[in-house]
Amino acid sequence: MNPAVAFGLIATLFYALAALLVYRQFGSQTAPSRLRLLAPATVAVVAHAVSLYFLLVTDQGLMLGLLPVASCMAAAVTGMVVVSSLYRPFQWIGALVFPFSAVIVPASLWIHTGYVRPMEHGIGLHVLLSILAYSVLVISACQAILLLIQHRQLKDGHIRGVMRVFPPIQIMESMLFDTIWLGEALLTVAILFGFFYVDDLFAQHLVHKTVLTLASWVIFAVLLAGRHLKGWRGLTAIRFTLTGFAVLLVAFFGSQLVLEVILRRP
Repeated sequence: MNPAVAFGLIATLFYALAALLVYRQFGSQTAPSRLRLLAPATVAVVAHAVSLYFLLVTDQGLMLGLLPVASCMAAAVTGMVVVSSLYRPFQWIGALVFPFSAVIVPASLWIHTGYVRPMEHGIGLHVLLSILAYSVLVISACQAILLLIQHRQLKDGHIRGVMRVFPPIQIMESMLFDTIWLGEALLTVAILFGFFYVDDLFAQHLVHKTVLTLASWVIFAVLLAGRHLKGWRGLTAIRFTLTGFAVLLVAFFGSQLVLEVILRRP
């Protein structure tokens, strides 16, 4: 068994355990120990990172593509959730992130998609910044989903399960906009590096990705401007966040799915 598979299996096991612990709390009346939820997730993300190193790093360059990059994002998101949860109550995002990571790790190991690309010039930094930006905005989308559930339960007049121990909506919205600001900043830098270092958008099949990524950037920029100028919040903020993330999701994963799976192109 090669190291990528061995550490990937460890990561999958601990992601599944972390997801189980989070979901068991949905019927709880009190908040569990944060350490109890984050400890298996920490083990999982460390094992995942080691697995990714052996999977992605080759003598010819980095393995990129649909599943390899999705696995990178899963590791980055989980790592951010674990670190952020030491300071603010982001651990409940694990209810969405941990199960996804438990599925994507074995998928990236046994479903062979992607291509090897040399990391010349600033392309490597562009890829890294893109992954970080996408990962932060994944957290924003997850936070928006939890906030939407909280809004609906408040509207129905009864709070159930783990929602009873959630922070007030004002804090949840503050956490949402903190992640959007960070994600938008990283996305801006990633886009700039892309324009500087990508030689030929048409030859590399990147026009559609660029247009959709810029559209997503505009959606988040409008949301942040609306928040600053008009105090947008609540369902308006949730709708903008999920729309912007959906466009960003299609920008990479949708187009990459068409290129790799349907058209068989890198």
